[in-house]
Amino acid sequence: MAFQRILRRYGEDVTWRKRVEGAIDAETGDRTITWTTETIKALVQRVSAGEILVEAGYTSEDYIRVFVTVDIQPEDKVTYRNVEYEVLVPEALYLRGALEYRTALCRRLTV
Repeated sequence: MAFQRILRRYGEDVTWRKRVEGAIDAETGDRTITWTTETIKALVQRVSAGEILVEAGYTSEDYIRVFVTVDIQPEDKVTYRNVEYEVLVPEALYLRGALEYRTALCRRLTV
């Protein structure tokens, strides 16, 4: 995989918090949510306002795009340079029928 070599050479360490849905809580009827955390390599890019539809209360500075090889999913969290982001829209890219990498648009979490 060519992307693996690029990732090893240029990737940065980010913290990936994977959202895991558990059993349904009998009292509330909601699924329990747990998180697994690991450090992964990612290529990280800032996005421009022309690339995205900026939501009210945010600027293009609040968004990043990550390129990874892990199974990143919506609502997962990524911490990059001490800022936490929520994964919005992941996409898988294939080369000759094999998964090459995933990319995801992420939005900064506000307190």
